[in-house]
Amino acid sequence: MARIILLRHGKAEMPSIDCSDFDRPLNARGTQDAAAIGKFLATHKLLPDLVLVSPARRTMQTLDQVNQDWQDRIPVRLIQSLYEASAQTVLSAIFDNAGDSQSVLVIGHNPSLVVLLNHLTSNDFSAFNTTVFPTCTLADIGFEAAHIGDIDCEQGRLISLKTARDL
Repeated sequence: MARIILLRHGKAEMPSIDCSDFDRPLNARGTQDAAAIGKFLATHKLLPDLVLVSPARRTMQTLDQVNQDWQDRIPVRLIQSLYEASAQTVLSAIFDNAGDSQSVLVIGHNPSLVVLLNHLTSNDFSAFNTTVFPTCTLADIGFEAAHIGDIDCEQGRLISLKTARDL
């Protein structure tokens, strides 16, 4: 089963005139929540083959917290286009970088992640509420395919939707 795992960055500092949106860091809760999500991924054997991450400070700090306890060093690709991306841009980055992988974790931003989640699971009538995607929320989407490059984009099944507060 091919899997796309979407993770919105942890809670960041409030916007201010002294700091650009791109450079906003995680706050204390965001750091703690990202570490909890990383432990969840490891405990439930959901570690990806590849991680794609936006270059924004808060997404990079989320990655640092998420993978701190992982035994395996998983390849990471910094994808410039994931910052302020459309859902289509995120999907293109997944196919361009993870086509041969069985699973990929994307650490990015809203609204692109929630839009992509709903596109990938448009035929899945699960009990999950996919209209909201708060910070440090993880969506695990499975596909009847061996590799990411073989998936039918609209045939994903939402396996789990977890927020850090759920853990």
